[in-house]
Amino acid sequence: MTKRELIMDAAASLFAEKGFYAATVEEIADRAGIGKSTVYEYFPSKEHLFRETLKGGLESYMEAMKGRLKQPCSVRDVLTAIGTAHFNFIQKRTSAARILAGENSSQSPWADELLLQLRERRITMFSSLLSQGIERGEFRRVDSRAAAEVFLGVLGVLCMPVLRGGEDDKKGAAERFYHGIDIFFSGILDQE
Repeated sequence: MTKRELIMDAAASLFAEKGFYAATVEEIADRAGIGKSTVYEYFPSKEHLFRETLKGGLESYMEAMKGRLKQPCSVRDVLTAIGTAHFNFIQKRTSAARILAGENSSQSPWADELLLQLRERRITMFSSLLSQGIERGEFRRVDSRAAAEVFLGVLGVLCMPVLRGGEDDKKGAAERFYHGIDIFFSGILDQE
């Protein structure tokens, strides 16, 4: 890992734990195993470091989603693949995921705006996919935007044990995740 990567990794974990305002450059440097002045060689300010950390998290999240939209299969399979990529991203990049989830809100107005834009992009993507599924006859006619918001909420709730918990909470999380996705698609009404 380069020094820049060490700094960003340490910053991501501290920003996720404490939030932007409570985390200090000294703590970031200590966690990275470098001096405070080295942090400033790579990042002119704590805000710049936070922006780069958030941007890096967004880029890695979008990279995890890449390729999920062009699979020749059902819309349900595509949404399940996207959900799986979301779940795997949270498992592998928990600190970045906590920042992207706004776990420590009151970060800054520009960060909140960026996170709202990410949420809107995902809702738009899910809404478009759900509309395709409705047109293909895979899903019943529903408001695709509302269904997209519900799907995003389902992903968030199903990933919460991994996002917030320790190792005990992570056990069985994948099984609960896929069971929850199945409930989203199947519904809870008795179909008889």
